[in-house]
Amino acid sequence: MMRQTCGLVLAAILGVSAALSAQGTSYVLIGDSDKERDVLLSVHNPTGQSQSFDILPIAADTSGINRSASATRVEVPAGRTMIYSDLAEGGPTMVELTTHGELTFQAFLMPLNSSGKRVGLREQIPIVDSERLIRGGSWAFVSGLRRDVHDRSDYAILNLSHASNRCEHRVRSHEGHWARESTVLNHHPLSLTYVSDVLLVVGVELGDRYTISTNCTDSFYVAALVTDGWNHQVSVLEPSQSGVSSLTPPGYGEPPPAPNPETPDPPPPSGCTQGWVCVDLKGTFHRATTGRPSYETRLNTPAGTYQRVVFRFKVHHGGWNRVSSRNQNLFWLAREKHVDLFGFGVAKGPGGPAQVFYRTDWGINHVNKQRVVKHYLMRAGQTYDVMYDFDAAGGRIVLTLTDSAGNEVMRSEGQPNISEIPFAEGQRIAVGFGFRGEHDNEPAQPGWRWSDLHIELLPK
Repeated sequence: MMRQTCGLVLAAILGVSAALSAQGTSYVLIGDSDKERDVLLSVHNPTGQSQSFDILPIAADTSGINRSASATRVEVPAGRTMIYSDLAEGGPTMVELTTHGELTFQAFLMPLNSSGKRVGLREQIPIVDSERLIRGGSWAFVSGLRRDVHDRSDYAILNLSHASNRCEHRVRSHEGHWARESTVLNHHPLSLTYVSDVLLVVGVELGDRYTISTNCTDSFYVAALVTDGWNHQVSVLEPSQSGVSSLTPPGYGEPPPAPNPETPDPPPPSGCTQGWVCVDLKGTFHRATTGRPSYETRLNTPAGTYQRVVFRFKVHHGGWNRVSSRNQNLFWLAREKHVDLFGFGVAKGPGGPAQVFYRTDWGINHVNKQRVVKHYLMRAGQTYDVMYDFDAAGGRIVLTLTDSAGNEVMRSEGQPNISEIPFAEGQRIAVGFGFRGEHDNEPAQPGWRWSDLHIELLPK
């Protein structure tokens, strides 16, 4: 099957240059066949002794757990760099590489001319290993897909879990319009799902700069392969970077937020400021347990039109759940129902990009509500004072977290889509804390506690 030097011509491959320790496993993605490209695997042995690796192709839409064939053992002589091709026998394939020693891998494409000779520059494209996989419960965004008379985009989902994986997929244009708002698929254990011409599949015949977002319950990886038929080129689009980084430019420091002179400070954390309307839930009103994971109630609210609502409460972080990158609920605040949402706050832990975010907006469905993200890792065992200031008249939303020492440790700002807050007779403020555990991405949070909810409304 596999040959050294020249070999089978394939459309695209994912791989990453990485030193792999004993029994290290990584995966290479091969797309559809194409007579104008050659896919090559470069393997380097930096040691003074012969090393080996196993290679096993896993065809698309099959389970890599139930194996009908055995892996092929390949020896790499001491100090040598070997080039291999013919990694699979046509069609989209996920190739498994398992090392038995210290080896490094690179994978790349080489253009071919009409005679089958390699020409032009090679294009290296990354391998999927434990460092590159995407943890379950995290969203991955692949941007830049396009389709026209010459170009097409394929989409690959690698389920790196040894069990079936439930994934949600969304497709959106650069203008924010949904081509596919939500599709949920169950993927075979350890498998490749390869969707050829994915934009056409979701009804887009002509378009550019589309983004596909994917979220799976367990470990996965995604990429798009964009074929330029006019210039005979293939580009591999990997998941977008999160923007989270500990690096800073010289002299950089985040200045304290400048006060807005037109917006007065929110009321004090206790008592009721003159002229405001107050609603309270005093003491600890919810301790999340497996038997009672969530709390929801509606609070009587005087009818009227308000400029601003400020929510304050304490939350004790009871620990991250089994997959810490999954969502942990902080609060749900609305007028009666979710459609009129003050805020839906969520924390994500160390298993993926750590962040605190909230959704907000009135009068529109959940997926179209704006999402305001701040990259901050909440600490398990810490009790935080939460302040959520929904200032409709001032055009500003402020969320802050303050630790037990009184230090403001996180602050994010957004903008409401309304300029006043009407409450008709009988309408109430709805509040909720803690997930019910009914969805894989919204697990229960036993050990978390919420207390001392204080709400102040400023009449117009």
